[in-house]
Amino acid sequence: MTEISRTSGGAGAAPAPLAARSEKVRVLLVEDYQIYRHGLRMILDLEDDIEVVGETGSASEALEMAVAAAPDVVVLDIFLPDGNGLRVCRQITSQLPETKVLMLTASDEHSDLVEAVKSGAIGYLLKDIAPDELPTSIRSVAGGQALVSPELGSTLMSEYSSVVRGAPARDEDEPASELTDRELEVLGLVARGWSNRKIGEELFIAENTVKNHVRNILDKLKLRSRMQAALYAVRGGLIDDHDERLDDVD
Repeated sequence: MTEISRTSGGAGAAPAPLAARSEKVRVLLVEDYQIYRHGLRMILDLEDDIEVVGETGSASEALEMAVAAAPDVVVLDIFLPDGNGLRVCRQITSQLPETKVLMLTASDEHSDLVEAVKSGAIGYLLKDIAPDELPTSIRSVAGGQALVSPELGSTLMSEYSSVVRGAPARDEDEPASELTDRELEVLGLVARGWSNRKIGEELFIAENTVKNHVRNILDKLKLRSRMQAALYAVRGGLIDDHDERLDDVD
């Protein structure tokens, strides 16, 4: 798995387990292959700080279950027998802005990754990840960390860099001009893949204050997710393409 920003060795800025804060990450599994879904649940049931609050293989049931359970993270496949997971992702992120969506799929198509980002997903992992990476990924996504499988991460970073090099100067009438100086500062750190906790520590503000800033940024820019905000920041030239966000990605 590739974090949008990390140090060598993979430790990076992954957030501390929620168990340390006496909380559990509440997860909804949306996967149509029962054997695979059962395997995912078995892996997660071994974790003290993760609780599976529901599971389904149906696109039609996914939104209803998400609304009822209000999970922290929805692990969602793109391909479902009765609908498209990307559509489900859009519905969930629209109706449940606090819920993070982690796409777990067999599709390594770059177009699917881009559509997932547009749909509000904060993570996109391929199904060949190691079993022990799943709990770690869920914790990271719950903490606001954007994750992409390494097979797609290098392509995504290359696209970011090319967009930055060819980006025109921003128009002052664009939505970014509505952001305060503090919001621009937070947006720059979000684009580096930093979690709310790390941003708060860097700026000497409370984590809840960071959450409020991020919410205001998404509202003003009419975006659905932190990953979309990162794309916006890069496209708009709001961060330096030589910053650690790009340099630290393997």
